Amino acid sequence: MAKVVSPISAKVEVVGKLKDGDYGPYRSVLFLDQSYPEGSEAAKIWKSLSDEETKPLRKGVMVQLIPAGSDKNGNVKHNIVLLDTQNTSPPTPSASAAPPAIPQRPDAPPLWTDDQKRQLSAAVCDHADLFRFCLETVKGKINDLADHRDHRAIATTVYLQVLRQEPTAAITPEDALKPEE
Repeated sequence: MAKVVSPISAKVEVVGKLKDGDYGPYRSVLFLDQSYPEGSEAAKIWKSLSDEETKPLRKGVMVQLIPAGSDKNGNVKHNIVLLDTQNTSPPTPSASAAPPAIPQRPDAPPLWTDDQKRQLSAAVCDHADLFRFCLETVKGKINDLADHRDHRAIATTVYLQVLRQEPTAAITPEDALKPEE
């Protein structure tokens, strides 16, 4: 049976000073699990976070700690989600899964015109076709690899190398898919 993991509603209590560690600079952050009584030792959750990860964290900020597996020492890793300070209830799953909307003025033009959307769609399809071609070619030329991930890794390298060619020598995805004459 799968283990049920629940998000932990917590409050930031301490954001430590930047320190140098074996894996780079970090800050120690103390979170207090709000499901425990105030002052409870069991409520303390210490995390070592990068400077970038601690920028939005200040004492008193409410967060959700969402279990995300464990590290090599068996310590639980968490994804940290800031909770709205106006509304301390946890976000709904659909709201937390969706990326935040980019606010736009009502009179602002759309981000992409219909013609640009069609061009982007065609370019994405062309690039997908080119990658598929690279993958199939790698599978055909290097068929002694046991793992399909190796084929995909090599095909990705080939695909990126094709895209990085000098502009005068670069070929389009359509040109790469044309049969040789």
